[in-house]
Amino acid sequence: MRSLQRVQQWIQRLAMFQPTRSTIAVIGTTGVGKSQLGIELSKALHGEVINADSMQVYKGLDIITNKVTESERENVPHHLMDFLEPEDEYLIEEISDRKSLPVLVGGTNYYVQSLLWPMSLISTANDGSSSSDEQEEEDGISSMDTQALYQELQKVDPIMAAKWHPGDRRKIAKSLKVYRDTGRPQSEIIKEQQERAKTDVNLRYNTIIFWLYTDPVTLNKRLDDRVMKMIELGLFDELSSLRKRVQEGTLDMPGKDLEKYQRGIWQAIGYKEFDEYLTAVENGNLGDKELLALREESVERMKAATRRYAKRQVQWIRNKLLPTIWNTQDTLANLKSTLLSITPSQSIQLYLLDATDLSQWDENVKNTAVKIAQDFVNDKDMPDPTTLNEFSSELLTREGVADPRQKLLNWKKHTCEVCTNQSANPVVLNGDLELKQHISSRLHRRNTKREKMMKKKLDQPE
Repeated sequence: MRSLQRVQQWIQRLAMFQPTRSTIAVIGTTGVGKSQLGIELSKALHGEVINADSMQVYKGLDIITNKVTESERENVPHHLMDFLEPEDEYLIEEISDRKSLPVLVGGTNYYVQSLLWPMSLISTANDGSSSSDEQEEEDGISSMDTQALYQELQKVDPIMAAKWHPGDRRKIAKSLKVYRDTGRPQSEIIKEQQERAKTDVNLRYNTIIFWLYTDPVTLNKRLDDRVMKMIELGLFDELSSLRKRVQEGTLDMPGKDLEKYQRGIWQAIGYKEFDEYLTAVENGNLGDKELLALREESVERMKAATRRYAKRQVQWIRNKLLPTIWNTQDTLANLKSTLLSITPSQSIQLYLLDATDLSQWDENVKNTAVKIAQDFVNDKDMPDPTTLNEFSSELLTREGVADPRQKLLNWKKHTCEVCTNQSANPVVLNGDLELKQHISSRLHRRNTKREKMMKKKLDQPE
């Protein structure tokens, strides 16, 4: 699946551009209307949509990847959709040269962040939002077992090795890839980025970001309904066609069981969840009743996976993207206060739009976004992001949100000398949160009490 890798290469090549152009980004969870707002903004501001969804770069597979249809695009140019234009390495600059406004739209926040900040590819590569694609094969990693990979990482980057679970192949492999690509430990690069962030804005474009947000209860119902709609539109036929290509040998998929659903298009929610059901259909070894039950189980698995994915997307925005924006804003403010030279166009702002009630879309989302975007393009005063709605005042607060780079480097494992695992070794806790949960657990309290009693007995004179 080299198409996704080529997108990553395209993103890296954009690093040469200076932040003298304007860009709008539309982000949010799946199912909140990002594509619709991207089109509405493009029509109002003479813009062109750039797809920033890692699954929608693949040709076909329109249902499983939830692509906007040709009619829904309303004649607005869409780029990197179906990967029709894989060679457009300088797409944002070319769109700007045409006097059009680039509008990034997508749920792969890793891509959006990498487009806006040139050094974020390395610092965020292990946060679970990117695809490993064919990187392992090209780096000779696929032939190594996870233990061997971990041992190698311990040698070249012990700091990162101490942060990953020895069995987390995905994160271990990506840290190794950073070292092999750059010749430097990832931990060293992250630390360097922290220091550079104090004086270097590191922002490619004058940017405004719209975060479409829906109340979780409402969103979960909407996502469940969308899964059923996908099935009505022919999801099973699309998946069966994909499986047939694999069986015929015209399409490859990762062979290892642990990896086969973590790479390329196979990561798309739906393929893994319906694998057991479609295999049973193909084999014809189950009765109608058993087959129906298996189908219903698969549908529920897909719904649950979609809800979990949406939750992770919100966590990414709050824990990764927002701190990066705030760090950039702080650096800009510091540079201006010290009268250092700074390009006037270097600015970034994020606005949260309430997309909970779709009947109020025009008022709460479309009209608000278009007005703010027009003021942004015309360099007019814009509103305080925390004042737009109740969600923005709650979610756009800095309280309790740490810099992800600092958080990553400060993260460490802890050993509990009181409790032991099945191998009679001290229990190892991954990070402060896991340690806190362990200390408050019934097992730890019981073991602590037992140890105190034993110590008290030993201290008593015979």
